[in-house]
Amino acid sequence: MDERTGSHGEVGGGAQRELVELRASLLRACRARAEWPDKVAAGIYAVLDFAVADPDRALALLARDGEAHAYRQTVDCLEGLLDGIVPATTSPAGGSAGSVQGIAMIVSDHLRAGRVDGLGRIGPALVQFALQPYLGYAEAKLWTDSYAAGRR
Repeated sequence: MDERTGSHGEVGGGAQRELVELRASLLRACRARAEWPDKVAAGIYAVLDFAVADPDRALALLARDGEAHAYRQTVDCLEGLLDGIVPATTSPAGGSAGSVQGIAMIVSDHLRAGRVDGLGRIGPALVQFALQPYLGYAEAKLWTDSYAAGRR
């Protein structure tokens, strides 16, 4: 496992550097929070902030139809980070794969459509989407609302 990216293998060229930068911003965001649901929310907002700051770089990592190896490495890295945050006793049977891939698809679709300004507005929905398999709808909504209120 690559300690810098949290993934196996190599991403080619600039994508490796971009993945290292994305992972570093995720780790900084997560360290700033005490409870794991807040860490998940902070990580999602860090991905959105990364995408807004440089849509082309983010799309290079998140586009399924771009460099497939870069996408797979990015998803593996994000899954590893999420799995490392969420307590093992809380994890659903399928793990984080579906949530991470869904979030990557939604963000890349927004980027591809040129809706970068809309990424900030989808943050709460993505947080709830990520937390719901672990906490259920009602508790995920409470954490989502709590995080959004504290973020502003």
